[in-house]
Amino acid sequence: MRKPTSLWSALVVLSLTLGTSGCGGWYLRGTHESKLSVKRLFVRGLSAGPLYQWFVTELSYSGVQVVGSAAQADAIIELQGEQYDRRVLSVDAQTGKVREIELGLEVEITVRAPDGRLISAPDKVNWTQDFVFDEASPLGTEEAEATIRYEIAKDAARGLVIRLEAVEFEPPKPNAS
Repeated sequence: MRKPTSLWSALVVLSLTLGTSGCGGWYLRGTHESKLSVKRLFVRGLSAGPLYQWFVTELSYSGVQVVGSAAQADAIIELQGEQYDRRVLSVDAQTGKVREIELGLEVEITVRAPDGRLISAPDKVNWTQDFVFDEASPLGTEEAEATIRYEIAKDAARGLVIRLEAVEFEPPKPNAS
């Protein structure tokens, strides 16, 4: 018995076409369709560290360019007060030693027009994640904590871009050519 390979191939292609056309398009993981109405942003503050780096990366995934000066930008983003903290969540009842730790990140975001006018008031945002402290493996626990801080910064950067998508920016001025 002969296999209907051309029919099978046509069905696979048809199902893939219908599957991707019904969801408004497909994107590589880490990229998405931008809902931001601006294409050039100047980011003030926090120029070092994983939060800034991930924020710039997330903006680029959205098709937004981070420019070097406020004069070139459609809007100014101010990130201030980046602060990581560490809290004990639980201790062992018998030994009194730490069992669970919560790591947090807080940052304040403000959006301004290129001329400095306030578009979105300063807003403090927080992200947290907890993990189990392993006293038998302090090096592994320190590495886990560093990794979690890095991942919190990554999540925070994505959250900040999503927050920016809700901001009503002024329409960009046409370039005088």
